Amino acid sequence: MKLVATVSNFEEIKLAEKADVIEIRLDLFVSSQLTSDIYDRITRKEVIITCRRKRDGGMFEGDERDRIRLIKSFKADYVDLEYDLPDEFFDFNCKVIESYHNFRETPDYEFLRNLIENKRGDYFKIATLGRSKKDVEKIVKVLCNYDDVIAFLMGEEFAYTRILSALLGAPFVYCYVGKPKAPGQIELNKAYEILRTLI
Repeated sequence: MKLVATVSNFEEIKLAEKADVIEIRLDLFVSSQLTSDIYDRITRKEVIITCRRKRDGGMFEGDERDRIRLIKSFKADYVDLEYDLPDEFFDFNCKVIESYHNFRETPDYEFLRNLIENKRGDYFKIATLGRSKKDVEKIVKVLCNYDDVIAFLMGEEFAYTRILSALLGAPFVYCYVGKPKAPGQIELNKAYEILRTLI
């Protein structure tokens, strides 16, 4: 299990000392900071490159091919690509995290299972809005039945599912430094202390 710090500027990179992986959210960076200089600020950590579309909770609005070209212009150990992209966009020389975000609800287990069983990436990430314990049950079932899956519920009330996912074998735990990037995200140092106590 690796702790991921999601960053949106150079200042947040400095705060990510305890992270194993830095997730660079290209859609949140000021364009003038998106240069090769970004790598001089990250030492001895793996990198995830993400450019999240507006409909998936990000800020990118524009042509999909331009977005993929932007992602490809950065060196990465992993890239995060949405599940509904065509196969041709999955041609990367690094590991791929295929992701599904739903800010309205958590679909039924069969829907989530179908996403995972048809994945094209190396990992599958599920981040959905939690409304009840039934939604927790769906996420737990996914994590218990599949490997290489990151799954948790969004929302402050369900922040604990991010820690629960790590205990059930999720390879990454996404945290924030500076400001939260998603509802229910746990601050990096807090997540580090919680997991150090439990694992």
